[in-house]
Amino acid sequence: MSCDEGLPRISIVTPSYNQAKYLPETIESILNQDYPNLEYIIIDGGSTDGSVDIIKRYESHLAYWVSEKDSGQSEAINKGFRKSTGVLFNWINSDDILFPGALHRIAETFACHADASLIVGDNARSDQKGRIIRISAVPSFSSLSPRSWAIWVAQQSTFISSAVFRNVGGVREDLHCVMDAELYYRILTGGGELARANGLIGSIREHPEAKGAARRSEWGPERSKVFGESGVSHLRVEIARAKMRCRRLLDGSCLRSWLLLRKWKGKRAWTTQKM
Repeated sequence: MSCDEGLPRISIVTPSYNQAKYLPETIESILNQDYPNLEYIIIDGGSTDGSVDIIKRYESHLAYWVSEKDSGQSEAINKGFRKSTGVLFNWINSDDILFPGALHRIAETFACHADASLIVGDNARSDQKGRIIRISAVPSFSSLSPRSWAIWVAQQSTFISSAVFRNVGGVREDLHCVMDAELYYRILTGGGELARANGLIGSIREHPEAKGAARRSEWGPERSKVFGESGVSHLRVEIARAKMRCRRLLDGSCLRSWLLLRKWKGKRAWTTQKM
């Protein structure tokens, strides 16, 4: 490990509510990282679908877990963070996964970029059965302009300095759809630096019960709310994002995404079952 000064403690929180169908794969993708300085926390919102029984199967490998009613994912993330002690932090939702070796790749980047606020790697999307359908490689630039909300950051593949997360006050609990993008916006516009990790880190699963589908009607109003608070118009955001797409064509990250997808399309990111 280049620039190695020891493996940093990485804290991961899984906020969960009635996702028993996908929860075991999420848990195993994290615990089977073979990363010796992992702190794993599960915050369940009072599931009634057997999720608690699943969590109990892995209890001996968890730093902390609880199942109780909350106001939603954002509160669960903050609640889990308050129980964490790691140098780096991320949340992995109960239907998403980490790629094998992801935490070691994050640690390798941290060893050379210990002052980075965000460490970001390539990200994938899978279908309901976990088969890869899309990949987005990290561009060579962190953003075109954070102040225009043109930020390339994929939540499953983005690890945050715990000190920075604490200093900015965590995720906003009044947001339920764009709380991750709003968090990164605050960090980057506040002077935070971004470092790129090599390789695929996380994958988001697309399925009918996923928040992106189940709460689709809420995304537009939340975006409008945060854009308005930031003094940014929808037109300005769309223009900035169009420029970003052009730059991604020029810097080769679109080509890298295509090449990675050729390798992974239709495959499952996580197949090893060692627990």
